[in-house]
Amino acid sequence: MTSVYEEAKHSLQDEGFSSFKYLSAINKLLSNPVSYDLGRDLIVRALDARERFSEHNTLLKNMVRKSGLFPYLKKEFTDLSLDDIRVLDLYQTPFSDSFVFHSMQFRIFDLLKSGQNVVLSAPTSMGKSAIVDSLVGLGTMKRLVLVVPTVALADETRRRLQERFGDRYQIIHHSSQKCHSDWVVYVLTQERVNERDDIVNIDLFVIDEFYKLAFRELKNGTVDYHDERVIELNIALSKLLKVSKQFYLTGPFVNSIRGLERLGYPHTFVSTDFNTVALDVQTFGIKANDYEAKLNALADIVRACAGATIIYCKSPTVAGLVARELIRLGHGSPAMNPHIDWVSEEFDADWDYTVALKNGIGLHFGALPRALQQYTADQFNAGKLRFLLCTSTIIEGVNTVAKNVVIYDNRDGIHSIDKFTHGNIKGRAGRMGIHFVGKIFCLEEIPEDNLNLEVEIPLGI
Repeated sequence: MTSVYEEAKHSLQDEGFSSFKYLSAINKLLSNPVSYDLGRDLIVRALDARERFSEHNTLLKNMVRKSGLFPYLKKEFTDLSLDDIRVLDLYQTPFSDSFVFHSMQFRIFDLLKSGQNVVLSAPTSMGKSAIVDSLVGLGTMKRLVLVVPTVALADETRRRLQERFGDRYQIIHHSSQKCHSDWVVYVLTQERVNERDDIVNIDLFVIDEFYKLAFRELKNGTVDYHDERVIELNIALSKLLKVSKQFYLTGPFVNSIRGLERLGYPHTFVSTDFNTVALDVQTFGIKANDYEAKLNALADIVRACAGATIIYCKSPTVAGLVARELIRLGHGSPAMNPHIDWVSEEFDADWDYTVALKNGIGLHFGALPRALQQYTADQFNAGKLRFLLCTSTIIEGVNTVAKNVVIYDNRDGIHSIDKFTHGNIKGRAGRMGIHFVGKIFCLEEIPEDNLNLEVEIPLGI
């Protein structure tokens, strides 16, 4: 089946391209559960090259429907039959008339709506937050807790929920806020969960990036049992399990989870590769400290690819150096506005962040004040910055709209990143409904460690 996929994928670039033959390959792949994901990948690539399918638009539409990509059925086609419209009505979300589930989202939502505990492992682009919003939108749950890994993500989630549900729910995201409503959604980091004494009678709690519950195994084979954030998150989990009727844990690239059953909490574990975007990966194999080769490769990449681009760097220092190199190569776009003037005056006109912003390039790292982090991410998502240079902050679930991702370093500070983290960064390329095909450029080799990740929850081990 892989040969069928590869042949169809490469045929998209051929002069003698046959759209019927391509769609036949999709149908064959979708008809086999083993190759289903490959068929869906080809559909996304077909939507990216829509002009090549003008003669068989109805066939393409039928393949989109067969694959379960209902958001694309609604967004990309106008010639919908009554049967198509009935399907879209069935998959419509509770929080919006204009948003529909794809088939995997609907499956998870249905499990949660029926009262089951769910642990979901799925790619970044799967759309896990829409499931949470739909549970809130049902209006059947009065008290919910959403646990996110960073304050920046808590703020982003809070803003989204406030806009959609602020008229019905009190949204609590800070320790200083007092609960004054029977209808409340707490959006907190694990530390803030542990600080509060009013988290009781919870209908549902959600932990995002649940793999962070497990202690990390170091390269020498030992386990780091002193990671305070892991300890804090397990304390939060223990607290929430005691006061909640139901839970939903989400994260990427996990094959199994151990410990919950032993604690007496049955759950449905779902591991899926349901991707709503297609990814093209190019690896350069440059040595970690060959800075000249990396800069040369980066110059070639930015000349060849267009669109919003995230560049992952191991540290703010490296991100600043890369930003200045992009400016030197002429890839900056000089910009001036009151915000840049304010940053120049209040911080430093020669600060890497300021210099980059003056040239249409964003920097995003942990030590950056949160307001500047949010501003930079918003400007990038609005298309006003072509490049966003990030450190590990990009791994923490900050939502971005990027067509391309460049993994400049295979390290987070002084520590090597594993294949799991590498895959998490790659997952930032492409965005459902915006960029069908994401391009990933790995300047070093892809880490070779085992990706068969089993999360062991210390509470139950």
